[in-house]
This record gives sequence, structure tokens and C-alpha cells, in this order.
Amino acid sequence: PESSGDRAILNGTNNHSLKDIFMPQDTLEQRAVLWTQSLVRVPSVSGSACLQVLETARDLIESTGVEADIRILFPEAPNPVLLARTGRGKTGAPGLMLSGHVDVVPPAGMEDPWSARIEGDRMHGRGTTDMKSGAACALTTFCEAARQGVDGVLWLILSTDEETAAQGVVRALGCPDAPRPQLCVICEPTGLCVRSAHRGDCWIRVDFTGKSAHSSRPHLGINAIDAACALMNGIQAIWLDPKMSWSAKATQIHADSGATNTVPDLARITYDCRAQTNELMDDLLAQIRRVAAGTAAAYGAEAEVILRDQSPACLYDDDFVAEVAEAIKETAGPDKLAPDCGGGGEDFHNYKLARPEIKAAYFGVGVGACLLYTSDAADE
Repeated sequence: PESSGDRAILNGTNNHSLKDIFMPQDTLEQRAVLWTQSLVRVPSVSGSACLQVLETARDLIESTGVEADIRILFPEAPNPVLLARTGRGKTGAPGLMLSGHVDVVPPAGMEDPWSARIEGDRMHGRGTTDMKSGAACALTTFCEAARQGVDGVLWLILSTDEETAAQGVVRALGCPDAPRPQLCVICEPTGLCVRSAHRGDCWIRVDFTGKSAHSSRPHLGINAIDAACALMNGIQAIWLDPKMSWSAKATQIHADSGATNTVPDLARITYDCRAQTNELMDDLLAQIRRVAAGTAAAYGAEAEVILRDQSPACLYDDDFVAEVAEAIKETAGPDKLAPDCGGGGEDFHNYKLARPEIKAAYFGVGVGACLLYTSDAADE
């Protein structure tokens, strides 16, 4: 139910100075709403400068006065990472990590994408759904746990390139003092469903090199566009295990000889690939390479297959997934636990691959979490 404090947030201005963001009398929900606004108002398109949004997250933690070790790793790099730690670290007490990212996809014509304005029961702005609301919830939880004190260790990790290369977490893994939690919750938006599996994804580009010729004498050239189109048909004919989830979609194609009457000697086609398991992804990529090589040979062209970026698939732990599901039902009510779901890609999976003993679950704000989530993810 909406409290008087909630109404004050809904009906008040959206302009909060940092010193106003943390007030002891705030409820955790109110604080999460305000902190979501603070993060959304900092533009952080993946691949651009994202240091400021991590500095904002750091300042939010520090504004509470809790005891925590907060660091921003690789501040000069295009993909810095925030790492925070709190807790007594008692022997035998478990360690938990809250994981998320604060980079976003481009606003693509959205009106006021960084305003974080609230209209009715919805917040508008790029990243409100994916996933600055989840990051704000993680920050709120981290600070409240630090205030109350925990016997074990609570980690918070926020990356800034999950939407693109997803290499920030990989770099963090290489640090000598990288987190070593026993449990991890990934706070992506899922409508409060707990995901039991998560597909891996990668972007693969195939470059065809043919031979240029005048279009009046096409037989003297090798049309790279023809080869690229044949590749598309060949990939459509790939068949993998029908009981598993996978896809390969052409998302970009570039070919331009500079003139309309010239056979182009170069064509590039990019695919977005998804697969339920890492083994299935290896099989899919091997088949794409085989189709590319066969297509190039058939046309007398050359083909180079370039793996651009990749996030691994991850299987979560059934016992921990069940435990998180029970926590959601106890906290928000049985009707708030959404059905199982899947999809997407997540940079934390690199952690799970490097340390399989980490128990991980994947859930996010959603049904029943007023203001922090909208199902209209395409817009927000």
C-alpha cells in the first residue's frame, strides 16, 4: 500500500541533492526509489564514459555513513567496476555477493531519457528497468546490511559494459583480492521470477572478400554480397538439438563499393547468437564457421570469421534458486513469485565459470515493486 511518504515522493519534485538521498526515517523502498532516480539521471551508455555513474553509486553508499570498503577498479578504462565490501568476515560465516550493472543501451529517440521523472506509479528513463532499479535495490540492501552488521562478508559489484563487451567482470576476476563469495544474487529485472538457467550470447562477424568488377561484366568479379546472402541462407539451414534453446540472427550487413555500377569486393555480416549452454554455443559457432568456409569456396571468395564479444551461459544452483524463491514468497507474498523464465546474457557468468563452487540465482524487481520496474522494457 502507498504510504504518506510514498505519496510525498510521487507528488514532490524529482530534484534531490545527494545529501537528501539518505535520510534515516526513509523506508528502504523510498530510498530505493530515490537512488534509482539518482542513477538514471547519470547518462551511462555502454561503451561511453561510465565512471560518473559509479562515482554516484559510491557517493550514495558513503552518504549513509556505514562502514564499508569501496573501490572503483580501472577508473581510467572504458569499463570501470565498482567493488564494495562490508561485514565482520567471521570464520565459517558465508559470503554473499550482489551483482549488477549500471550501463545502458542508447536511448534511441526516447523523450528525456535521463529525467527519471515519475508519472503516476511509473518512473520513466533509460535504465529504469535494465537495470538501475536493480542496482539501487542492491545498493539499498548493501547499506542496510552494513548498518545492521553481518557476521560474514557481503560484496557488491557493479559493472559498466554488460550491454556490450562484458569484460569488466573478467578483468575484476584477475585482481589478486577478487571477491570469493559462496553465494551470489544477480539483480537483473525478471519480474521477481527466479531464473534456473541463462543463455550465453555472442556477436560474430563474417567478412567476405571477393573481386571487384564493373557491373556490366559481373563474370569478371566475385560479388561479396552474393556470398553474404548465401551465408544467410546457409545459417538458416543449421539444425541443433531441438530440445534446447538457441538462435542466430543477422543484425547488420555492410557492403558498398562506392558506386552503383560496381560489383563489391567486400561484404560484412554480423550475427547475434544465443545458446542455452556453452557446449551448445561451441557447436553453433563451429557450424557457422563451416557454413562460412563452404560458402566462400562455392563463390571463389574468402571468408574470415571474427568473434567480437561473448558472454557465457550459466546454469544456476537449484537449491539456492529454491531458497531465493521462498524468500520472495515470504517477503512479498506467494502471488508475487513469477513463473520460471529465461533469456539474455549476463557478465557475472564469467565469475560462475571461473569459480563453479559459487551458488548463484538470478532475480530482479518486478511485480509488486512499485515504481522500480515496467514491463515495457523496450521503452525503458
